[in-house]
Amino acid sequence: MFTKYRFGLVSIFLITLLFNTELAGQSCNYTLTGMVKQSSNQKPKAGLTIVVNPGNFRTTTDSSGSYSITQLCRQTYTVTLYDQNKLLQEREVALSGTYTLNFNLFDENTSLDEVTVNAKRDANQNTIKQTISEKDINQTRGQTLGEVLQRVNGVTVLQTGSTIFKPVIHGLHSQRILILNNGVRQEGQQWGSEHAPEIDPFTADKFVVLKGAGALRYGSDAIGGAVLVEPRALPETPGTNGELNAAYFQNNRMYVLNGMVQQTLKKIPALSWRLQATYKRGGNSQTPNYWLWNTGVKEFNYAATLVYRQKRWTTELFLSAFNTDLGIFTGSHIGNLTDLQTAIQSDKPLQNIDAFSYDIDRPRQEVSHFLLKSKTIYKLNDWYKLNIVLSRQENIRKEYDRAIITNRPELDLNIGTTMLDLSVEQNEGKPSQLLAGVTGTLQENVWSGSRFFIPNFKSTNLSAYAIRKWNTPSWLFETGLRYDYKTLTTFRNQNNQIRSLEQRFNNISASVGATYKINRDLRLLLNAAMAWRAPQVNELFVNGLHHGSASFEIGDSTLKSEKAYNFSAQLKYEPDSSWNIDVSVYYNLIDDFINLVPTLPPTLTLRGAYPTFKYIQTNALLAGTDISVQKIFNQHFTGGIKAAILFARDRVRQDWLLQMPANRFEYDLTYNFSNRRMRNSYVQLKWIQVMRQTRVSAGFTDYLPPPPAYNLLNIEFATTLQIYGKSTTFGLSVLNSLNTQYRDYMNRFRYFNDEVGRSLVLRVKIPL
Repeated sequence: MFTKYRFGLVSIFLITLLFNTELAGQSCNYTLTGMVKQSSNQKPKAGLTIVVNPGNFRTTTDSSGSYSITQLCRQTYTVTLYDQNKLLQEREVALSGTYTLNFNLFDENTSLDEVTVNAKRDANQNTIKQTISEKDINQTRGQTLGEVLQRVNGVTVLQTGSTIFKPVIHGLHSQRILILNNGVRQEGQQWGSEHAPEIDPFTADKFVVLKGAGALRYGSDAIGGAVLVEPRALPETPGTNGELNAAYFQNNRMYVLNGMVQQTLKKIPALSWRLQATYKRGGNSQTPNYWLWNTGVKEFNYAATLVYRQKRWTTELFLSAFNTDLGIFTGSHIGNLTDLQTAIQSDKPLQNIDAFSYDIDRPRQEVSHFLLKSKTIYKLNDWYKLNIVLSRQENIRKEYDRAIITNRPELDLNIGTTMLDLSVEQNEGKPSQLLAGVTGTLQENVWSGSRFFIPNFKSTNLSAYAIRKWNTPSWLFETGLRYDYKTLTTFRNQNNQIRSLEQRFNNISASVGATYKINRDLRLLLNAAMAWRAPQVNELFVNGLHHGSASFEIGDSTLKSEKAYNFSAQLKYEPDSSWNIDVSVYYNLIDDFINLVPTLPPTLTLRGAYPTFKYIQTNALLAGTDISVQKIFNQHFTGGIKAAILFARDRVRQDWLLQMPANRFEYDLTYNFSNRRMRNSYVQLKWIQVMRQTRVSAGFTDYLPPPPAYNLLNIEFATTLQIYGKSTTFGLSVLNSLNTQYRDYMNRFRYFNDEVGRSLVLRVKIPL
């Protein structure tokens, strides 16, 4: 139903961008000043760091607590206050002239770290979390959400070819990882492990990864964790600003264009709006030795936000649309069993045209995702506020097989999801906070076409949750409890292959956590959680060609719910502003773990021959550690080491679990330039080492053994220049700069082709 509005929204966006005179002729000669004082005695705080982004403008407060930053433009900035790399407060300012921004800090005996907890507005401070830095976000502009999230230590991706990336946290992915798009659960990935999240990363400027099963606020099935994709808050100061982004990827000659404009009305300062759009077009990818035919991508996305603020309440409307056309590598769809075996054993694809093209032929996919959300925050009194979130999502997937039988898609899937969340939240700034709410979800799926994959179904979910946290000068405690009741009703399809069937699932989830501030430099986090996940319809009833992953999948209607018991700990050590050491360990017991494993022999269908995979159930243990060490050597050089180590065991068979990521190490060295004209300039070398996955099960035979270990060298350069009074950011990256030939164990297409080779990437960001 959103399709008819698509071109109208784009037209409004373009007209506003081209003709809004408030965007023209701006100069960057504004100044931001202010003071930082202690709240109780108003004494000045000297030596604190002020960071203004975009642009990474930095300064420190003097002996009087004052600071000043010049040469700022007319746009919205995020102003962050740090004490030795520890975030104290964060504000957003829409500059339209010289501006004064003062900070007041709580007393030391109430713990400055409590300011951080309250400012984040996050009920999951006792869950291991990591926020992707602005530098990493800028370095991944134009790439998919999965590729952005790889910047987080302990997060890898499950790949399907060169264009589909799904995040993996501590060996878990798909339905075990919840993705919150602007506060709404993304409901577009339930049909299989290869369906990547349909989210445009340009719509957000903050990505938070919560590791472990403690994200009760968002769902009982967050066994592996949750990903929060959060847009920037709209400015409250009257004015108009915007941003243009462009990127070019040399390997597949992909170009990406993005534009954003936002405004707070002068005549109605309570009303703010934002429009943005992204267009992406890429052709065939290239490995070090050959092109991959039919691996192009075409994508067009847009989003609109409207906010109205009053003294006691605020209402937000958000609309987003994601539309992509993906080619599926031709060499992965094989005609017969003999050719399939030959293709898997070959070093090069047998069915491939070694040439570049932007054309997207069969086999291919068309995917659209629409989200409409309203959120109202109502202040009940001085202590509590009411949050009301209502959303509707439509996810449409059309799959076209390689053989042309008809012009219509062989599989046409449409899933609609309606969600309502009501919660009461205690105001921040109190020693104890409470969050309690109820959620209702209705989901319906309809399929059509000549190829069966999953049946029609209707699913409902009713849940209630409560989270309490309280803090002392040294401790932060948190407990959570959640109850979910789910139903799944499948309906007879047109071939009468699945009879009508209703299944019901219910259980309790719980978490308890504590963070202890050992001293100013050392902090310990402990968390224990119990979560569960009902089997999804594809795991229960799939029986057919999984088009995007070029495999034949078989479900099991007798599968039971997964039950997870997660234990995690994190030690953060920051002895001074030059060191940042983060060590986390996790131990995850999952009963009735559902795993998709390769099964011999392959399956021959009318559409060709494909590797076969089956869903099985066992008891699993996933344990490991994420280690990160960052060191600032001097004003020019910084370096870091990261390690992500995972052990995944089948507790029933006393063997290794299949389809788990190998151990991974990263080493980086950065040189920061000190140049007044080239602000925030640096060059970075990053060495990525992925080990061979030797921990594979002897009880299952894969179609190919795990590929060898590999090493990649990435080079990144970025700078910010003042061009016509605007802080324009340029980025240049060389991915896989040594043009290494390799295959990754977590890529389902490793049976057919190598990974992509060297790629030169250019990026430009221009504030308006």
